[in-house]
Amino acid sequence: MIPNHQHPFTFAQNLIMAQKLQYEETLQSILGAENILITTHRSPDGDAIGSTMGLLQFITKLGKKCTVVVPDEFPEFLHWIPGTDQIIRFDTNKELVNKLVVDSDLIFSLDYNVLSRVGEEFCKVLSGLDKKMIMIDHHREPAENYNYYIHDIEASSTSQLVYDFIAYSGNKDKIDLGICEALYSGILTDTGSFRFPSTSARTHEIVGEMMEIGLEISKVYNLIYDNNSIDRLQLLGYVLGQKLSYHKDLNMAYITLSHQEMTDHNYQPGDTEGFVNYALSIKGVKFSCLMKENESGSVRMSFRSKGDFDVNKFARTYFSGGGHLNAAGGRSSIGLEATEKRLLEKAIEVLSK
Repeated sequence: MIPNHQHPFTFAQNLIMAQKLQYEETLQSILGAENILITTHRSPDGDAIGSTMGLLQFITKLGKKCTVVVPDEFPEFLHWIPGTDQIIRFDTNKELVNKLVVDSDLIFSLDYNVLSRVGEEFCKVLSGLDKKMIMIDHHREPAENYNYYIHDIEASSTSQLVYDFIAYSGNKDKIDLGICEALYSGILTDTGSFRFPSTSARTHEIVGEMMEIGLEISKVYNLIYDNNSIDRLQLLGYVLGQKLSYHKDLNMAYITLSHQEMTDHNYQPGDTEGFVNYALSIKGVKFSCLMKENESGSVRMSFRSKGDFDVNKFARTYFSGGGHLNAAGGRSSIGLEATEKRLLEKAIEVLSK
């Protein structure tokens, strides 16, 4: 073996070579499969739906049978994306999904790094299978039970990774407007409209290539962000007026929403998308959180940060979650009031150092 300092290739060249190998192995896995299943995480967001729909359309172009299964409902503002009418929900079609899993010979995990993120019941269905499994994801600390990985924590989104897989596997000519609209939706939402640090020169380069294919960026933006229901806007007004807590001494702000409060505002999946960023937008705030109580009393949490405060580490350490340096998720089973108290205690402990 050649010592590292004598290696004929740079680190970047070795990384590109390793990625190309993953692309080739993934493509050959698709071409050799009969029944392909694409899965994503619970409460699918723009990147989850965009990446799965982009990959679905590509695999279909290769003449392969492919099905997308999501654990539960996804936001109405994503229903326009080409291919979403083919999505099957696990929570409402469990018997069918079980059969699809049994019959599949290749399973993709998109936009999640561990099987538990699909939910406890669906996770049991997918666990312990003698199936070839491929992960495409950009979250930290991926599980080790996959055959192949297209994984890069520096990527802006899983949708960006899907685009590069298609393009660099020798199939760029198969990227049409439908694939562009799906993948652009994922990139747009997961970069916060291109303002998050994960947005790279490659991200913008991809968008430029999509525009050359015919992508209308204003059309996609309007379909995602300018289609609010009156209930969502009234919920936002209520949150900003009455539910936003600001702690100047900690450079922190957070929002709590009970299940009853969401019910009172006719909450629909996706209605709180982006709310946590309003808390982060306060001058001086470097850490924000949105806490939402569900019907069972458990709490889902979204974390955001600026600079070098690692919300991935914070979420993993205290709230059974994880994600990225500046964006992560978590959960709590101790109720909304106790979760808020624990958040403040841990924030004081960490931010006061």
